[in-house]
Amino acid sequence: MVEEPFNLVASLIFLFAIIHTFVANKFLAIAHKWEHEHQAKIERGDANKYSVSHGAELFHFLGEVEAIFGIWAIALAVSILGFYDWHTLLNYLGHKVNFTEPMFVVVIMTLASTRPILKLAEGAMWKIANLAGGTLIAWWFTILTFGPLLGSFITEPAAMTISALLLSAKFYDLNPSEKFKYATIGLLFVNISVGGTLTHFAAPPVLMVASPWDWGMMHMLTNFGWKALTGILISNVVYFLLFKKEFNKLQEKFELTSLKEEIGKRYFTRENLEQEFSDLEHIISNKLGFTESFNEACSRIKERTRTRLREELAERIERRGTDPELVREAFNERFEEIKRREMRKTIPGLMPHNERANFYDPEWDKRDDPVPIWVIVVHVLFMVWTILNAHYPALFVCGMLFFLGFAQVTSPFQNRIDLKPALLVGFFLGGLVIHGGVQGWWIAPVLGNLGELTLMICATVLTAFNDNAAITFLSTLVPNFTDPLKYAVVAGAVAGGGMTVIANAPNPAGQAILKKYFKNGVNPGKLAMAAFFPTVVVVLAFLLL
Repeated sequence: MVEEPFNLVASLIFLFAIIHTFVANKFLAIAHKWEHEHQAKIERGDANKYSVSHGAELFHFLGEVEAIFGIWAIALAVSILGFYDWHTLLNYLGHKVNFTEPMFVVVIMTLASTRPILKLAEGAMWKIANLAGGTLIAWWFTILTFGPLLGSFITEPAAMTISALLLSAKFYDLNPSEKFKYATIGLLFVNISVGGTLTHFAAPPVLMVASPWDWGMMHMLTNFGWKALTGILISNVVYFLLFKKEFNKLQEKFELTSLKEEIGKRYFTRENLEQEFSDLEHIISNKLGFTESFNEACSRIKERTRTRLREELAERIERRGTDPELVREAFNERFEEIKRREMRKTIPGLMPHNERANFYDPEWDKRDDPVPIWVIVVHVLFMVWTILNAHYPALFVCGMLFFLGFAQVTSPFQNRIDLKPALLVGFFLGGLVIHGGVQGWWIAPVLGNLGELTLMICATVLTAFNDNAAITFLSTLVPNFTDPLKYAVVAGAVAGGGMTVIANAPNPAGQAILKKYFKNGVNPGKLAMAAFFPTVVVVLAFLLL
């Protein structure tokens, strides 16, 4: 810091960004409060109904965890300009910082959240859960055990996306207690972090060291994989025993949801009733005279408006010599425009089919239609292409563009592709690597001057405040690292990957999917408390086994 004061500034900015993540939910609470107050003003007539509370919008933005590191990256960029120059900033962002992982996460998260992939994963999980009785407990245990292990083969971000979406549908929709919600998301984050250690090619913290240290699949499986699986199973069993009573209370809701899904899939499909309801629309309209009544009311409104307009424009027509027929035509066109817009919004069923607005079905993503095998196979091939070319953005981004075209062609079998969560996660990780790239001045010396046990604990703690892939990458820069020290730093980095949202690259993806179930988003302190026990279990598994 004495030789290079910029190091202190960069680390302080990083510290402020971390603190910001811990108080993000406070910003959201204020934003929601101001939104409600502004809505009350609109209802009282004190504010325009189309107005927004700019303060609420600002605080909502500041409360988005995915945006925080990007916001503080601006402060870092200004600091680089202040201490150095524009060329230094361009060189750092363009050549020193590697944005491959954030881009990869955006692509793989988008692919993993598609309906065909989810149906494939759900089908596989269903077979496993059914062997254990198909109960809520069986589903919860299956998702939190086998879902994380997928991270060793289809990458951790993909495994996180699939597991979080399945937990959303099978568990969080049942509205468990707040304590149970946090326990489950904490368990998910820790299990995903260690579940990718069965192989050497899928988990980011392992990828960073696999090539420099010549670690292969057998090395990972024998030194890390089976120990990670043991820790996952122990943590899952303990949390199951802790919440056994609540599982029993939620089982009835789960059975009701499962029965509804089964009826929808086998006996009461959407297609069976759509035509009948379509016919019902015409029957009711003709029988009750809705269309005629509506048109008569519109004619009365039109006549009143025309009369008022004629009075207001009489002087202008006389002064300018405007053709009254032209005024009448302009009025008729404007009236029809407003009439069509209001009908599309309130009573589209009375409009001709070709004039109706596109219907946005809020339940579209929950429909029960089967997905053809060939569509699932193509989706799997897109994922395989992305994973095999994970280090080559030009290839996997091109694959993503081809996929978007394919998804449009096969839209009847797809859910809506929502790019917002994936892009926000990519933005989060992009900001994180920008900050992480200037933290090596203190992390690398710390890692290089510790013993095995101290190093593992230190790596676990450091991971909670930095991406675990950054920790393992910096450890490869430390000279004369012995094999026991290599094991200790990787074990600590993956064990601590569930303590915070920033600890592991897939965590922001999980939070983006599940945060709607938590008031004002996921509280960082409660998440850390929920993840503490499984983190300790995994650390002990790596130490003692």
